[in-house]
Amino acid sequence: MATIPKSKRPSSRVARRLMAAVLLGSMLPAIANAACLGMQVQAHRGSATAAENSLSALRAGYQGGWDGIETDMQQLADGVWVVHHDAITGRVVQTAANLSTHQLNSADWRAARMKNNGQSGNERPPFVSDLLTLADSFPGKTLNAEIKDALPNCGPVQALVAQFRRDMQHGNWFMTSGLPANLRCARAVDRDAYLGLIVFDGRNAEALGSNRVTRMIAAKARAPKLDQAWLLRLQKDIGMPVGVHVDGRTLDANPMLLSDAGMMKMAVFVYSVDGDASLVAAVRRAHQHSGRWPSGVVVDGNADQFCRDVAR
Repeated sequence: MATIPKSKRPSSRVARRLMAAVLLGSMLPAIANAACLGMQVQAHRGSATAAENSLSALRAGYQGGWDGIETDMQQLADGVWVVHHDAITGRVVQTAANLSTHQLNSADWRAARMKNNGQSGNERPPFVSDLLTLADSFPGKTLNAEIKDALPNCGPVQALVAQFRRDMQHGNWFMTSGLPANLRCARAVDRDAYLGLIVFDGRNAEALGSNRVTRMIAAKARAPKLDQAWLLRLQKDIGMPVGVHVDGRTLDANPMLLSDAGMMKMAVFVYSVDGDASLVAAVRRAHQHSGRWPSGVVVDGNADQFCRDVAR
């Protein structure tokens, strides 16, 4: 969410609605799916009807029944930001060789093609500028954009915030990252932004790719401990409004998280590396324990189906 002149500060209004909504155990009630118990339901990397993080998938996500979309951003060697999740190309984006985005430039990205279920097509992978042009046409739906990169200084993140501010006038967006440094950089230039810290659970390491190293990490990992003291440290480190974005297994391991976060006016978003059925079960268990629902969820499939499954 951007900070722009007071005469037209939609993102500040979004941040204030977020804070008020957390008090009620929901997020962005003006646009949240009422049929989903106040939770905002976002499409994971766009709709599954097209290659993940393709412009087609993101467009379908905006046009579909979700309250918004979740996507990923990385920076090319020439400083341009693109929409991409993986550490290297090859699985979803076909380039001349399997490389990290830091080894590619804009010309390489324009020459690349999207892959869907292993099959290459004719669609080009999107730049963040393409994403923002699309998102600007859907002011009622939220863009949840994750910064994947570990960066040497704040310049790239702050330039990215400026790009969002310029190209998404309605301000219905927020940034997340698994790296607190990225959120601190964004906070330095946007005091009103909602920022979300993605908490990695090492027990899910094999979701990044099953090999000897990830199996060893998963076997030895313990669930993150997200208690009140940890939440207070996060508030102090990033500044409010801030929230946590966790996997369903992490939510199970921290049964007081929804209650503690709600008391501290912090949002909680939940996803699952094991699919929507696992996410439904985790969210229902958390509600049984705390009487609260998360602020939002990131789902792979149909939003209406997810909501029906949670409410049954």
